[in-house]
Amino acid sequence: MSVICNATPLINFAAINCLDILEAVFGQIIIPQAVYDETSVAGFPGSEFVLQAIASGWLQIRSVLTIAPTIPSELDDGEREAIALALETGEQRILLDEREARQVAQNLGLQVIGTLGIILLAKNREIITQVQPLLDAMMDTAQYWVSSTLYKQVLKQAGELME
Repeated sequence: MSVICNATPLINFAAINCLDILEAVFGQIIIPQAVYDETSVAGFPGSEFVLQAIASGWLQIRSVLTIAPTIPSELDDGEREAIALALETGEQRILLDEREARQVAQNLGLQVIGTLGIILLAKNREIITQVQPLLDAMMDTAQYWVSSTLYKQVLKQAGELME
């Protein structure tokens, strides 16, 4: 099984040197050219880990042939190409964090999983033992923003926060 990925989940895991979690959860991950361009530039946090993942073969780059008019131009290039690639390849699962892009993908029948969902999947599959250290590291290092309500909700779902 493979999954299509946008830049943000890749950035969040790469910034804290935890791309191996993505590989462990999904196996094969496919990114469009625009996401590669965004995440592999020198000086970008974690770009060396993205390049290592590509070199090892589990992270693959694919070019998008066409972007359907149903994918709004207001989305950024990476989001548009990731959604287009999912539709083109018939891959149902897509890793996306941005609200508007998630809505578009869901409306087009795709199953959307965000960074928080990936972390929870990793815990459920016993790939990681705790959600909080990973989430805290992403918030500190990758400047990943999570509201305090959502933060508590995720920890509660992971069984790491008692009322």
